[in-house]
Amino acid sequence: MAEKRFNRSNALAVICAAILVGTEILAAALALGWAVGGLMDWGREVTYGLIGLSLLGGLYVTMLFVRNAMKAEPFYE
Repeated sequence: MAEKRFNRSNALAVICAAILVGTEILAAALALGWAVGGLMDWGREVTYGLIGLSLLGGLYVTMLFVRNAMKAEPFYE
């Protein structure tokens, strides 16, 4: 059976896209938690908790993006 080869261009494309999209998703999640907490005037602790929850959601969405990007651009061929 033939050995699978590592495709550097696909890996680089996925890594670069993950950095770009992940940064945007996490920034939007942070802004969402900060804005909702501030608009509702829930206090500092609740706002920080909301920011933390939204960042966890952003990390999950980023993980899903990377997983799907790796399916579209496989590292090994």
